[in-house]
Amino acid sequence: MKKQLLLSLFTVLCLTTQAQDNNWTWGGPLDPAQATFDVKHYTLRLNVSPDERKIGGSADATVELVSPTDKIRLNLINAYTVSGVKVDGKKANYTRGNNALDVQLKKTYQPGQRVTITVDYAGTPPEAVNPPWQGGFTFARDANGKHWVGLSSQNEGAKIFMPCKDHPSDEPDEGVEQFISVPAPYQVAANGLLVSEKKKGDQIIYHWKTDYTINNYGINFTVGDFEVTRRDFTTVEGNIVPMVMYLLRQNAAKAPELMNILEISLKTQEKYFGEYPFRKEKVGIVETPYLGMEHQTINAYGNKFRFTTIGNTPYDHLLHHELGHEWWGNKVSVKDWADFWVQEGLCTYGDWLFVEEHAGHVAYLKHVQQIGRSIPNRNPIIMKEENVDSDEAYHGEIYSKGAHVMHSLRYLLGDEVFFRTLKNFILDPAYTYAKQVKTEDLQAYFTKQTGHDIKPFFDLYLRTTEVPEVVVEQTSSNTYTIRIPNINFTLPMDVKTNTGTQRLGLSNKPMEVTSTSTPVIDENGWYLKRVKTGEKTL
Repeated sequence: MKKQLLLSLFTVLCLTTQAQDNNWTWGGPLDPAQATFDVKHYTLRLNVSPDERKIGGSADATVELVSPTDKIRLNLINAYTVSGVKVDGKKANYTRGNNALDVQLKKTYQPGQRVTITVDYAGTPPEAVNPPWQGGFTFARDANGKHWVGLSSQNEGAKIFMPCKDHPSDEPDEGVEQFISVPAPYQVAANGLLVSEKKKGDQIIYHWKTDYTINNYGINFTVGDFEVTRRDFTTVEGNIVPMVMYLLRQNAAKAPELMNILEISLKTQEKYFGEYPFRKEKVGIVETPYLGMEHQTINAYGNKFRFTTIGNTPYDHLLHHELGHEWWGNKVSVKDWADFWVQEGLCTYGDWLFVEEHAGHVAYLKHVQQIGRSIPNRNPIIMKEENVDSDEAYHGEIYSKGAHVMHSLRYLLGDEVFFRTLKNFILDPAYTYAKQVKTEDLQAYFTKQTGHDIKPFFDLYLRTTEVPEVVVEQTSSNTYTIRIPNINFTLPMDVKTNTGTQRLGLSNKPMEVTSTSTPVIDENGWYLKRVKTGEKTL
């Protein structure tokens, strides 16, 4: 019993230590030592050993200087042993510590100059505790006993598997190449296009390449015994892009149905947000041993084929949501996690639009009202204006409440103006791919394009937990006043009286309406709000 107690205590201590060691975040204030350069490209050459649960190889980071420096700081967790570093092919001195790698340059480089840092490293990668929310590597087995290796890093950053500048403000503008070596006959699904696969002894090296800019957590690979299914998709602009699906062999029969669902989701997303953003490469889906993640051009799918229907249309919520991130998250990316809601909230709004598209407007309104009742509204969507890390940014309000803000903005501006402006924003090169955004960019764009200053509206719903407190008071038998005392701007709302429904601009000043019954405010639930009714004390 004593031995068992000691063993149990040891196990708890190990698990606690592992949890503490795995508590990595990224973002927050940019390290001054990393403000001197801009990442242009990463190349990853890794051997993945599923039996040993180890990885090893080398990585290149090509950077361009934006201010003079003789040192480059990259992030790489201490779990890996670095065996050597080169600068432009020549051996360089370096120091390690605090999950970072400081590389000494031979001279002071000037703005505009480029340098390539090559790092040789190996080790036991962190295993995911609760992927994808607590990420890392997932070493699993499929139903046939074959290895199945997943990687998730949204909250931890890419430093858990490669040396990088781990900050959302800097993406590799010229893309990423991956050379991933795995034991035959396993396959690797990764970002971009498959350039080649080469047999080398008992290993296969898969060469993947994307030329698009990509956020750090979007860089990904999955290893498994897959059946690959392909089908061409014609985009809304008439371009042909391959849909490529990597499913475990035991689930290969599900591919045709999942492909059909994927194509429906693609067409729906394109209607509202424009052409699929990565048409020069692929629309990719890979089955993963965790729920899912929006890895660019190779979305992780672990929803176990739990299909539903919206209206009469087949639907997979997980697939549709992660696909939506190709627009909101991968094409439009935020430079600070303070604005994470732009990625998650607008992507979630795309989920709601699927309901409208395939079940109708009434079903959409009912769907949003149901969700609106469950929004806790405990925290502001934007808790700090800047320098937020991934742990601080991740809370439930960024999803449904973020989507509800867009739902309300739609009513505020009207369908034609709202949808046109939203699509134009995501089609504007000033806000896409390498041009990362903040909330202020979205706010300023809508204000300029519509002539409607939405800052007070955004301030209320994004930066506070307040909602409009609508006060309806009866002043005589057929007369009521309506006001919103806790706002200092005019907010249009539907007001239903015995004569019908009209759109009225409500503010903190009482508005008088005539009705034989108590007016109903915002019956269709366009706003998160509270309504108080009663007789006015005369």
